[in-house]
Amino acid sequence: MSTKSQLNDIYEKIGQQLDISDELFEKAKEKYQDMGVWLDKKTPEYKIDIYPQGSFALGTVIKPLNDNEEYDLDLVCEFKNGNNTDAKELKVDIIKPLLQEYGDCGEPEEKRRCWQVIYKDSPQFHMDIIPAKANGTYILITDKDEAQESYDYIGSNPAGYIAWFKERMKVRLKILKEQFVLKEFRAQIDDVPDYKVKTPLQRAIQMLKRHRDINFANNADNTRPISIIITTIAANLYNNEDNVYDTLKAILENAEKYIEDYKVDGKYSILNPSYTGTHPENFADKWQEHPERAKAFVDWINKAKEDILDNPMAFTSIPEIGNVLKFSLGEGIVNKSLAAFDKEIASKMSSMLNENNGLVPQRITSLLSVPHRQKPQWKLPIGYNAMIKTTIKDVDGREYFYKNDGEPLKKGASIYFTAVTGVKRPFKVYWQIVNTGYEARNNNCLRGGFENSDVGYMTRHEATAYTGSHYVQCFIIKNGQCVGKSKEYIINIE
Repeated sequence: MSTKSQLNDIYEKIGQQLDISDELFEKAKEKYQDMGVWLDKKTPEYKIDIYPQGSFALGTVIKPLNDNEEYDLDLVCEFKNGNNTDAKELKVDIIKPLLQEYGDCGEPEEKRRCWQVIYKDSPQFHMDIIPAKANGTYILITDKDEAQESYDYIGSNPAGYIAWFKERMKVRLKILKEQFVLKEFRAQIDDVPDYKVKTPLQRAIQMLKRHRDINFANNADNTRPISIIITTIAANLYNNEDNVYDTLKAILENAEKYIEDYKVDGKYSILNPSYTGTHPENFADKWQEHPERAKAFVDWINKAKEDILDNPMAFTSIPEIGNVLKFSLGEGIVNKSLAAFDKEIASKMSSMLNENNGLVPQRITSLLSVPHRQKPQWKLPIGYNAMIKTTIKDVDGREYFYKNDGEPLKKGASIYFTAVTGVKRPFKVYWQIVNTGYEARNNNCLRGGFENSDVGYMTRHEATAYTGSHYVQCFIIKNGQCVGKSKEYIINIE
């Protein structure tokens, strides 16, 4: 099985672990439908429709990072009539008292465009209820200016956005539903709820959102990429790929260019493709006054490409791939995913990152015990939370990944060692290169000390110059402390 095929299988398992349970989905659906019926009965002078928007409606919701976080269900509370109601009246004078009276919820908390409520018997998720009124082909939602303490309406079209999103993946969704019908012996495709199947687009977005959550945990400068921009760019770049890896590849390799190509008069423009109002709904409107958010988004896209696409392809075994993905997608979710994939894999992964993982062959023991290998100046952490990705560029210009202690390489090739770790930047990477054999000794090049990266932030460049077995180890240094290290990576040269 190719690494790409293995990755697709792993990504599917990760997506399944990120999914919320059918029970929780149905419970959330029941809750908001009950609220809609109650609100409609309490307000006979209005016709009210409550429906979900955001990740619940799009099928891209993911579990929180930990049990202390809540699921977030976004609901639109649309008044089909009441056109003469101003924004403050609708939000504060009409919706708020109704929510306070609704017995299943606690006291509503006001946010800029919604009221946030937590169900008394369902503390694992909260609902953000957005007051809105109909306005032809789109809706007007309430928007509070915090500085001015004033309220106004802004145009939006969440229902149209959901329809557009489903249109982008309708071919693959139809195929998956047909497969589901055959597998589950359902009578009709129309009987299959959308949440029962996940397209590669939905799985890719789930992966990106989890990577985002890991990389922007405890983000204090408000540069965390927002889900609607991730989803809009991803859906626009989806070309009906039939697997998650190729979908992620299409998104991550083209997102930066997409952002640049769709600028309008030099300004960022990620538009709601379904909005038909006079002034386009620009999801990236805040990027103009906060360019650091645009930079953070592009930097994150490139980091996701490295972590999710490039780094795993450098490794051949599922335990190795799993350990690489743990750094960027979270240890718990990857462990659960691969345990479902193969119960032995999780134990193999743990063994690989453990200091005491069994007998070491005599040849390796002798190789690692050479006297010119200097002792690290730092106190070393227990275990290994870094790995080394090794790329070879041979004399003919071919580039390929090299496996630890792999087949002997010819002289004259370039080697690029790249540290792979989940440690948050900033940090420094130090490399210990240890040569062995008579050629290195005769040329006074046994080395064994500690050297900086010399290609970018994470990479060290070397050449295949001396016959024998040599090795490299990387150390992650943060605030003067060693917070991560890799195992020794052996290079054989003929």
